[in-house]
Amino acid sequence: MKNRIVYLVLAGLLPLFGLRLAPVGAPDITGSWRMSSHRVDPARNGIADLYEHYKNLYGGCREDMGMTFNADGSVKVIPIKGCQNPLGALMMKVVMASSAATSWQATDQKITLKDRKGNQQEYDLKVNGSTMTWGFDSKDNEGVVRHTVEFRKEL
Repeated sequence: MKNRIVYLVLAGLLPLFGLRLAPVGAPDITGSWRMSSHRVDPARNGIADLYEHYKNLYGGCREDMGMTFNADGSVKVIPIKGCQNPLGALMMKVVMASSAATSWQATDQKITLKDRKGNQQEYDLKVNGSTMTWGFDSKDNEGVVRHTVEFRKEL
């Protein structure tokens, strides 16, 4: 009880000094970001980073896949470039076609992507400086898998 009173007093005083206990509103993610990893926990079939695995599968791509989040809520996918395997180029054409009408919306803890058919995907959102991470869980035959997708801001 004593700790709760101290917390309430501090919570009341902090705004007077221009400090907040929690972030207000959504982080600004507008601009271009490049994917740097897609980690899974626990690893599946010995693969802990799906993104790195697929880049290697496509033959060591020169540039990472990116996304530009426009202020109007639209998204532009920037394809992986310089893959030596022709399958990489084909996969990027599919990704580009499917992302043509994708929109986004962010809150302080979530980002929601909506495709042209109205399908939505929601991810946990964290932004720390020039790093943005999305988190989500999936299930497979072995149980629940935690996905953490990391992006780096392009300057």
